[in-house]
Amino acid sequence: MTQLNRRNVRAGAAAASAATAFSPLAAHAAAPLAGIQAPGWYRYKVGTIEVTVVTDGSNTFKFSDGHLTNKTRADLNGALEAAFYPKDLMTTPYNPIVVNTGGKLVVVDTGTGEAS
Repeated sequence: MTQLNRRNVRAGAAAASAATAFSPLAAHAAAPLAGIQAPGWYRYKVGTIEVTVVTDGSNTFKFSDGHLTNKTRADLNGALEAAFYPKDLMTTPYNPIVVNTGGKLVVVDTGTGEAS
């Protein structure tokens, strides 16, 4: 019987990762162009390619004193206030993009990973 310990679990996870990374089976996705808008999505065409921008929320955080090097905190707060944003807070939206060529789907998601 295989003994379950941290070393065996890590070795198994590494083997499984290596097996999927070098697998000859690749994921293929194809979908017809949607051609319509939907809430939380914005679609547009670039030639025959359909691009969909997905609304994936936002992150609001207090900006640090060194956030901008060429403006003061007062300048930044003035700009935020003029744009109807709260002072001392930055809001960063996240919008992954899906590119549909008609034969392939490509998803571009830079995300924030652990920082979200």
